[in-house]
Amino acid sequence: MDIKGVAILALIVALIAMGIGWFSSGSKPHENTPYDNTYEWTEIFHGYEAYLDRRISYSVISGTSMEPTFSDGDTILWVEVNPQELKVGDIIIYEHPTHPSREIIAHRIVDVMKNGKYRFETKGDNRSESDAKTAIGAYFVSEDDLKGLVIGVIYAAELHG
Repeated sequence: MDIKGVAILALIVALIAMGIGWFSSGSKPHENTPYDNTYEWTEIFHGYEAYLDRRISYSVISGTSMEPTFSDGDTILWVEVNPQELKVGDIIIYEHPTHPSREIIAHRIVDVMKNGKYRFETKGDNRSESDAKTAIGAYFVSEDDLKGLVIGVIYAAELHG
């Protein structure tokens, strides 16, 4: 057999082996496959990142400061995140720095500052000024108040009667 024949035979054997592997992988249950943390994240849609090796939490939104992104009664999905991973444009969830007894807040980061610890200037999408520039309760979010990064929204159904 010449070299061309050997190459064709090798290619056919490789294709058969790959086909058998592909078909058998789809027919076997995957419950016994250990999670190896191979993928740290995956792109869901329009820039949302879901960190697969982290627990996803949820919170129900109260208020309209983030309309039209999400509204009162919508549920947001979030993950704990290292402050150094955050950037301008991310939506974070945090405890109010000056009123910790209030409900948690989800606002968009408009500026990131680092002076030893991270601090974030935030703003609701439905607001004209950032939280640091409001007359009442002006604040920056410290990394100590940070709960996590918003990765998705489950919109509440509107009931029409």
